[in-house]
Amino acid sequence: MRRRDWRGLIQYGVIFFMLEKLGAVVGTSNLHIYAAMRGETLEDFLKTRNTRVLYSVAGDVEATEELQEGEAK
Repeated sequence: MRRRDWRGLIQYGVIFFMLEKLGAVVGTSNLHIYAAMRGETLEDFLKTRNTRVLYSVAGDVEATEELQEGEAK
C-alpha cells in the first residue's frame, strides 16, 4: 500500500471500493488510479476518454487538481 501499487493490490484481492477509499485518504483521484492500473500516465489515459473529467471521492478537490497539474508538467 505504501508504494500505491494499485494493480498489485487488485491482484492481491483488494476490491476496487477499497482502492477508491484509500485514494481519497492519500489524495489520489480515481482517474490517477485507473491510469496507474493500466500502466499509463494520467495524460495518456485521458487521451482514451471521450471527456476530461477529474473524479474523486476525496474532499480536497483543489489539492487533487494541483496534483494533476504537477503531473502534466
